[in-house]
Amino acid sequence: MLVWSLAALPLAVTLHVAEAYPTPDSLQYSSLGKHGGIATEVAECSEIGVELLTQGGSAVDAIIAGSLCVGVIAAYHSGIGGGGFGFSPTSLTSTSVRSVGDGKVSYDMVDFRETAPGASNLWMYVNSTDPTASTIGGLAVGVPGELRGWELLHQKYGRLPWPKLFEGAIKLARCGFTVNQDLAAELNNDTYPFLTTDPLWAEVYAPNGILLQQGDTAYRKRYANTLEIITQQGADAFYTGSIAENIVSTATSNGGIITLDDLKNYSALTRTPVNITYRGNRIFSTVAPSSGAVVLSALKVFEAWPATAKVDDPAYDIVAHRLIEATRFGYGQRTWYGDPAYTANVSSLEREFLEEPEVEKVRALINDSTTYPAPYYNPSNYIVLDDHGTSHLAAADQWGTVVSLTKTINLYWGSNLMTPDGIILNDEMDDFSSPGLTNAFGFAPSPANFIYPGKRPQSSIASSIAEDLETGEFKIATGAAGGSRIITATLQNLHYTLDQGLTPNASVHTSRWHDQLTNVTYFELPAPADGLPGFDNGTVSFLASLNYNVTYEGITGSTSHIVGKINGTFHAFSDPRKPAGRGYAY
Repeated sequence: MLVWSLAALPLAVTLHVAEAYPTPDSLQYSSLGKHGGIATEVAECSEIGVELLTQGGSAVDAIIAGSLCVGVIAAYHSGIGGGGFGFSPTSLTSTSVRSVGDGKVSYDMVDFRETAPGASNLWMYVNSTDPTASTIGGLAVGVPGELRGWELLHQKYGRLPWPKLFEGAIKLARCGFTVNQDLAAELNNDTYPFLTTDPLWAEVYAPNGILLQQGDTAYRKRYANTLEIITQQGADAFYTGSIAENIVSTATSNGGIITLDDLKNYSALTRTPVNITYRGNRIFSTVAPSSGAVVLSALKVFEAWPATAKVDDPAYDIVAHRLIEATRFGYGQRTWYGDPAYTANVSSLEREFLEEPEVEKVRALINDSTTYPAPYYNPSNYIVLDDHGTSHLAAADQWGTVVSLTKTINLYWGSNLMTPDGIILNDEMDDFSSPGLTNAFGFAPSPANFIYPGKRPQSSIASSIAEDLETGEFKIATGAAGGSRIITATLQNLHYTLDQGLTPNASVHTSRWHDQLTNVTYFELPAPADGLPGFDNGTVSFLASLNYNVTYEGITGSTSHIVGKINGTFHAFSDPRKPAGRGYAY
């Protein structure tokens, strides 16, 4: 996650506990405001976050509270049994964890990605007779990092007391929340039979033996009790004691290898984000093992060409081609980006790919008359990782702190394991690569992402923040959910806002393409109910004439929120591809 924040200022805070959180239809906030805002995939969670902003909370306070809420309601891909990355800057007028001290802007990247258990090894899935060992069951579980991430962020940028951040999530888990459209779509007994057959899962999602439906009320009282303990004892309560013991026993009784020492020894890390100048802006994004540098590399290559043509203008045809080509080269570079603690020269390589000599080399390989097969863009001959899941959030406050954050338990419903404390365990080990496999292009897995004890797997997360290069004024915080589609969704939001001047609302409602070197380029079909027009047919036809293997699909699977600032007004908009989401400002 990227974080941008201003130095803490003296502040008197009056706390109150609401009797109940209003339903989405009665929310009192709009998506525009003068003081701050937050955008998430769940309306109630954005409401909780903006309420904390009005009570003197920082953007970090708001985004932690919003994230905890998302972990209650959208538990199919989010929760404290997972991890992620956040980015923030500090400055008088900045974004990410962007924070300000002595009038200077600083940016932090917080890495709370899951790690491989100490008993992991390179061949653990290659030698397994279970083809689902990396995705289902205890062997799929990485050491969770989310709560250590919240702890680190709150210590550095929080303004409100730690327990205050948990109130909204606890109330929803204990008193009930409405099953929204997005959650209802994942309550599928054919795909996920454990939701009704496993007593712990059924207690929440099938309390009467039948799966809940949209509009029903769900309760997660075990999870509420767990969050209560963590409010009283801090993050340590998750990593030691009975909660940790239940995590270990749940995983190991289902074939896992995670230990109490793995949990006890986990640490969230602070990293220095990468940045580029881009058409009068400076963009900051996350570093390896995440993929912010991939987005920045593609944009830097693309910067040499005009980009103001709108998506419905025939002049946009060549713009789209050049942007997709630059992105393909970025995916090729991504195969080198493993955990810097275990992969030599990763950080220097990231910086090198953003420097002009390397940028010019890539740019010279782009042909305006054609596209090429995947090996042309991927000289490493390594497989491009196809990761999954995730939830993205963005927030900004009146003091200049801005946060873009993405978190996940990986595949929907993680490892399919729930502990007696109501914690859904991740299946993040599937994001590692294993030797011995090749894909359709003959590419082999990248050694940069091989399993090693304590290592963090590659991730597509690319939380980004942009500011005006001349004034330092914060412009937008964005990122995305959607596994490997995070990169293209984040890149297009930056393109639409910075190149074309679209507002955050217009950007998230612009249809997208996706290409990750699988020899297929996807384009969104119209989705009128979600306010999405579909990708322009003329541009798709033009790209097909350049030998793209074009495929239309419904919503592309990425969800990308934006909090921006235009002429002193905060804009907070959620992606319509998750209909239950909203953005709120005040």
